[in-house]
Amino acid sequence: MQIMITGAGDVGYHLARQLSDSYDVIVIDENSKACERLDGIDVRVLQGNAANAQILIEAGLQNSDMVVAVTGNDEVNIITCITASHLGVDRTIARVSNSDYIDQPMKDRRQIGIGLMICPELVMAERIVKDLYFPSMIERRRLAGGKAELIELAVGEDAPFKGTIGSVDLPENCKLAAIKRGEEVLIPRKEGSIKAGDRLILTCDARSVPKLRKLIHEETASHKVMIVGGGVVGFYLAKWLEKMDFDLKLVEIDNERCQKLAEELPDTLILNGDGTDISLIKAENVGSMDAVFSVTGFDEKNLLCSLLAKQLGADKIVARVDRSDYIDLFEMVGVDNAISPGRVTVEAVLRLIRGGEEAVPMGKDEAEVLDFRAEKEAKILGKNAAEKMPKGAILGMVMRGNQPVIPTTETEVKEGDRVFILALPQVLPQVKALFSTERSA
Repeated sequence: MQIMITGAGDVGYHLARQLSDSYDVIVIDENSKACERLDGIDVRVLQGNAANAQILIEAGLQNSDMVVAVTGNDEVNIITCITASHLGVDRTIARVSNSDYIDQPMKDRRQIGIGLMICPELVMAERIVKDLYFPSMIERRRLAGGKAELIELAVGEDAPFKGTIGSVDLPENCKLAAIKRGEEVLIPRKEGSIKAGDRLILTCDARSVPKLRKLIHEETASHKVMIVGGGVVGFYLAKWLEKMDFDLKLVEIDNERCQKLAEELPDTLILNGDGTDISLIKAENVGSMDAVFSVTGFDEKNLLCSLLAKQLGADKIVARVDRSDYIDLFEMVGVDNAISPGRVTVEAVLRLIRGGEEAVPMGKDEAEVLDFRAEKEAKILGKNAAEKMPKGAILGMVMRGNQPVIPTTETEVKEGDRVFILALPQVLPQVKALFSTERSA
């Protein structure tokens, strides 16, 4: 498989280094020093402008299976992916930060020739929210445009659903799809059990996720949170946390930006000031905060703000670090969690490349989330669809129009349904055969 990466900055460099052992990698960047940094890594390097179609063709675009555009320029990344799509590349990923182009961590933009847009700042903000709101959640994958979700959870010693699978009382419209136990993947059976240390894969109607979280994390009291920095990350953190009844304060130094934030965030107290101003953060009782997120665009300011909040008694400190090589330094001096937008982008892109957009890592194997449309005369049609699944596969979710249906043993799959199935590699042919419309001879 040949992968072309445009942009050899922090994200492009780490992607190239991680992928070079398994794939044929080509890297393009205008900056000679960025290109030189790749010396010693088994990749082909070309210096040039990734928005220039001729440069892309000379580099081998038409022989590439995937293009990952991660320069620091949104427009160049967009042009690169559209060009690649026009010239026949099926899979393209563009790194985009401008909120005029993207308002979700990842967004399918195939209608304009881009397989997937990914926003580093929003991927990072989503991860922070997940860690605060749902600590036991390891992975969250949206299905069917966000109407359904596939969730991976860690089972702790005090988890409410340890024991026999048949006795597990999950919220309505949530279903246990698989259990990861070390390197082993188990398709759940009623007589099986759930143990501490297991990881559970569930499919849920998106509206049931808050109930699932409440079941696992019983405390429902509002958390007091201070966000320092009202840029893209700070804004989306506040926007998402407002929906979860958090007591929020946001500190932003730019007065004009504060006015805009106040209009967009009605349930957040907007403070015009500097997060490193000790008199301000003392006056706002930063020491009583359950969490402080320092997410300005300046690493030095984020570090200073984090250390002040920690010294004054704040419980949990999370800091944005744009230079990923500073992560260890931040955590060494007392920051609980230092997160780099570039690093989380690398992790997300690697997951997409290695597993596919709907793949779920499963130890040695990769169980795939297969997305099928049930056509006329498909073998899956009719009652008891779940029982038709081969051993090693489970019927996870049925989308009927815009309505998610969590299947039972008696669920009927109808023509036109969109069906999500979790399956291990060895049974993929059998699962695909269930959706075949070819009649036996």
